[in-house]
Amino acid sequence: MRPALLLALVAPALLAQDASPSFEVVSIKLNTSASGRSESHSDRGRWTGVNLSLKSLIVRAYGLRDYQVEGPDWLGSQHFDISAKFPEALPSGPENREKYGAAIQSMTQKMLDDRFHLAVHRTTKPSAVYGLVVGKNGIKFKEVPLGESHSNSNNNHYEGKCVTMSQFAAVLSVFMDLPVVDATGLKGFYDLTLDWVPESHSSKPGETAPIGISLTDAVADQLGLKLEHRKAPIDILVVDHVEKLPTEN
Repeated sequence: MRPALLLALVAPALLAQDASPSFEVVSIKLNTSASGRSESHSDRGRWTGVNLSLKSLIVRAYGLRDYQVEGPDWLGSQHFDISAKFPEALPSGPENREKYGAAIQSMTQKMLDDRFHLAVHRTTKPSAVYGLVVGKNGIKFKEVPLGESHSNSNNNHYEGKCVTMSQFAAVLSVFMDLPVVDATGLKGFYDLTLDWVPESHSSKPGETAPIGISLTDAVADQLGLKLEHRKAPIDILVVDHVEKLPTEN
């Protein structure tokens, strides 16, 4: 085969590899503060994370929930501070939200592969779950146009702007004793508000019970949705290998 022809065949493959996004600069430092608080945000072309566990990074990279990642126990106890610069060509704007999210996941996966030598495989296993379904009287919220999406939750209040039912189910999973899967059949974007009394705030002897309703009842009364016990196959990401410390910056 002639060299020119060989180059013509190889070049597209190289270009495809180069098209995969990656952080331009990444700084990863071990966080030994033992703080119970972690946070992350992006601003001016840079993503910053403080006191993020290695497990939370894997969850972020693959778009999963905490219960979907299986690996060594120390994944949750190794914490890091991260500063990463986005490439200039990263898609932005509401119309590119899915592309932006996919690019962030791809870049985070590459970072974990390069710096922590992460190796994983996927599997599924049956699990008890809650199915999020529409109640018999229908939903009590309205669909909104595609726009900027964000959500905020604490121990008894949730506000979501322009969120999907899948995203809302993922939020509920944080507060419930079992994973919550979206079975509503609703495909749009929605503004949601929810208030409830956390289970951990139930009254003790001599204390007055907080006024309010449980999360399950709040979902039904305030949103017209219902949580049903079900069995469903859950996607699991198994960590085959990962280093406790990253390669040097």
